[in-house]
Amino acid sequence: MNVKIEPSSISGEITAPPSKSYAHREIILACLAGSECVIKGVGNSDDVKATINCMRSLGANCVCDGCDLIVKGFTRKEEATLDCNESGSTLRFLLPVSAALGAKTRFLGTKKLLSRPSETLIKCLNERGADIDSFCVNGMVNGGKFFIDASVSSQYISGLLIAATLMKNDVEVHLLGKEVSSPYIDITIDVLSSFSIKVEKTSYGYFVKGGQKLLAPKVITVEGDYSGSAFFLAAGALGKGVTVNNLNPSSKQGDKKFLEVLKLVGAGIEWNKDSVTVCKGALNAITVDCDDIPDLAQAIAVTTSFAFGESALKGLTRLRYKESDRLKAICDMLSVSGIKCESNGGELLIRGGKPSGGVFDSGNDHRTAMACAILATFASGESVINQAEAVKKSYPNFYDDLIKIGGKVYVDI
Repeated sequence: MNVKIEPSSISGEITAPPSKSYAHREIILACLAGSECVIKGVGNSDDVKATINCMRSLGANCVCDGCDLIVKGFTRKEEATLDCNESGSTLRFLLPVSAALGAKTRFLGTKKLLSRPSETLIKCLNERGADIDSFCVNGMVNGGKFFIDASVSSQYISGLLIAATLMKNDVEVHLLGKEVSSPYIDITIDVLSSFSIKVEKTSYGYFVKGGQKLLAPKVITVEGDYSGSAFFLAAGALGKGVTVNNLNPSSKQGDKKFLEVLKLVGAGIEWNKDSVTVCKGALNAITVDCDDIPDLAQAIAVTTSFAFGESALKGLTRLRYKESDRLKAICDMLSVSGIKCESNGGELLIRGGKPSGGVFDSGNDHRTAMACAILATFASGESVINQAEAVKKSYPNFYDDLIKIGGKVYVDI
């Protein structure tokens, strides 16, 4: 699908999409708890659908009612095939869960997903008896010490902590290397707490007492997502002001930091309960470390491409191993728009100016597609985005929301 975007005047308000980070964890834990539970506002993104379908394959009795999920129970299946599509969270959370259940499980997914780094997690699980080969789980883990490289992905640690709820024995998660994206682990601990599971932070990593019982709340409401909302918050800083509703000001989501980034750039920010309004200010160049907020890199790059001076985005090394090589994708996007940028290892220098429209390719990456759309909205001249349907992975209503605040978007040109 191709989308044409013309420059437009942006203002208005939208409602934040549901947080995938919370939805994945809440769906998995609610299903494993096995009691009746309603999860409100899980949404209909491709990634969330993948997690729901995989939990059904493992034995969950759950049905979708609009954007809500009704969980009725869980009966473990002896064997299962789980198609994770392109969802990294689904794969990396359910590998350890399947091993803890002792179910013979075969994992499927896109070629890109299965080529993303998972070896460290698999090795860690195999050391405890999982017997995983070619994404097929044949063994079982039941606690003990797990030694995991924390410098690759926080999803490894989150997956182990979720799986620990199924284990009778104590679980020690020992972190090796520098811990990255720690706010995502904080989200996991937050959700586990809501299911009555206690996780202790220790000098070596994390400890989960064996034999704790998952207790699902009767009703769960998924938080609004800061990661997807970041693109519209950026639009507020570049346009005439945008309000995003349904954002928790006390959220554990690390991508809430985007508001701090916008403040540094010079944007005006105003909270009203669970709504935040961002207005244009002096757009100044900034230096920001993205190590804990990698999903914000593209929204930051778009914002700073309009800022005066040279901005530096650091801590970007892991962007090369996302749904696409996002570091290259950012450089390609800015190059098409006529903005000078320079990539040096894990750092990106952006010399802000006046971006021009052009033909952009999302590389089938949802965040690249959204970044290109916001840049195109404020660039001079019309633009075309190829593979624009990539937004379905996390934010199916993205273009509808852009139109709602004044965007000139023409789908399927």
